[in-house]
Amino acid sequence: MMNSTSPTLSVCIATRNRPDDLIRCLNSLTLLQQIDFEIIVIDDASDVPIVDRVFQDIDPTLADKLQVFRHEQNKGVPATRNELAERAKAPYLLCIDDDAQLLSADSVYTAVNVLETSSEVGAVALSQSDETGKLLPGQPTPVEYRCYIPTFIGYGSVLRRELFVELGGYREMFAAYYEEPEFCKRMLDRGFYVVYLPDARVIHYHSPIGRNNLVALRNGCRNKCFAAIYNEPLPMMVFSIPLRIVLYAYKHRSYCQQHSIESEFGADWIIREIRQNFSALWRDRRALKWSTYYKWHKIKQAPAYQLAD
Repeated sequence: MMNSTSPTLSVCIATRNRPDDLIRCLNSLTLLQQIDFEIIVIDDASDVPIVDRVFQDIDPTLADKLQVFRHEQNKGVPATRNELAERAKAPYLLCIDDDAQLLSADSVYTAVNVLETSSEVGAVALSQSDETGKLLPGQPTPVEYRCYIPTFIGYGSVLRRELFVELGGYREMFAAYYEEPEFCKRMLDRGFYVVYLPDARVIHYHSPIGRNNLVALRNGCRNKCFAAIYNEPLPMMVFSIPLRIVLYAYKHRSYCQQHSIESEFGADWIIREIRQNFSALWRDRRALKWSTYYKWHKIKQAPAYQLAD
């Protein structure tokens, strides 16, 4: 049971079919000894419900902080993370993948301090490392200093809950992939930035369960096209969608040839997805400012961020 005081931090974890990873992630939260926090886990329709296993295997000191919910039908990562934010009681959300874990509490404390002292920052991106703290490939940006960046990656971030909920969270139609960059563009349009802290690290194991490179490729292209319909000024949208489809056709063909497989998810699949969903996408369209895309481009240069005293 949660105590009556409001926590400072809500740890939000979406999980599906990774019970061992989840237990490891949860037990790493015992490092957080200098902040009041709650833990919210949503089991997004795992084949075997995880709630009993969780309370059996977690550190006993975490039990009173933990709430576990379950979806009987799979809703996808964006919808699950939106629900986590809605259920959270704290002003800040630590969103972490179930196959990640804390390396140190200082990473979280520093991220929260950024949000508390820098009103223009809406999200803090953490870096991913191995168990020794060595940085892994695939960081939010390939620099080693604190900086502003276009987007965070879902394995580990700290967000302003109120802003996230106000902006409507992630696009649930995406199901998976590209939800973070699309959200960050809307956040930037409102004047809020992402800061990357390469020294604030979480361990990320990259579990193969639930991951598929071909699904990532196809959903990534589809969702970028969906995002263009939602957000881009009309001339940009008209140009960018055909270009993305052409690039996808090339990448899809190359991937299938490299792995000697056949796939029905070529460019025709992307076009069908756009046609079938266009009315719903257009209905929710709110074009962002041209200046937002200019700022997005400039921020890719990773201007330095200085933590306020």
